[in-house]
Amino acid sequence: MAMEKGDAGAILEYFHNMQLKDSSYIYSLQLDVDDMITNIFWVDSRSLSDYGLFGDVVYFDTIYRTNEYGRPFAPFIGINHHKQTVMFGAALLYDETTESFRWLFETFLSAMSGKPIKMILTDQYATMAKAISEVFPESQHRLCVWHIYQNAAKNLSHVFHSTSQFAHDLGNCVYDYEDEDEWLLAWESMLDKYSLKENKRLKELFDVREKWAMVYGRHTFTANMKSTQLSESMNNVLKNYLKPNLDLLCFLEHYERVLNDRRYEELYADFKMLQTVPKLLNSVETLHHGA
Repeated sequence: MAMEKGDAGAILEYFHNMQLKDSSYIYSLQLDVDDMITNIFWVDSRSLSDYGLFGDVVYFDTIYRTNEYGRPFAPFIGINHHKQTVMFGAALLYDETTESFRWLFETFLSAMSGKPIKMILTDQYATMAKAISEVFPESQHRLCVWHIYQNAAKNLSHVFHSTSQFAHDLGNCVYDYEDEDEWLLAWESMLDKYSLKENKRLKELFDVREKWAMVYGRHTFTANMKSTQLSESMNNVLKNYLKPNLDLLCFLEHYERVLNDRRYEELYADFKMLQTVPKLLNSVETLHHGA
């Protein structure tokens, strides 16, 4: 949906004011042939600093219906030293084409002074995967397990509803094998057991197995972001702040509240860490010394 008259001016004024408060604040707008704003990216100095510290692993997602225009909201998310989520920047996209993702990733890379993402976790979008391979050719690209389960539950609902064992067997194929040959046998066994050999979705999932099955990713550093909880919990946090009826200016202001609250939680965790001694599960001299 196109922006209404006055929205572009309000957004530019907002970004200008943010740069007056934060000289390292970066924003970028992509315009179409009619000089209408299509894609928007922004990042403040703290997020730039956080990326320098914690940006080895980035979780990237597009969250729908978080603004009145129905634009996909695309935050770049990481994990800090307290295992809390941190934001490395965000975007509002016009669509989810390869061209939009390519523009966003190139803009993000430029904002981060050319420091590429070492490992990126995403949903299973072909357009997104293509843009990642073009802009971050050296990056490890893995698929978020939470999305794997969500998509499987949606597209294979008849199997999920008919037996609870399928979710268990699928989980085993995600996590539990050390040897590739054993994994391949387990996958074939699962397809036979539930008569899914001709299932198109599972064929597509098998084709990208190296991006999600742990048997292929044991030696890839993920900062424990392979777990399902990160995506689910962060999406819930954002949706508590970013309501569907927000105009773009309100959306940006609410996003700023998200940042402030996340950073307060990190500050509180730092304070708590300095004031307390961690409880140890075992009485081991080395652990006591570390504590």
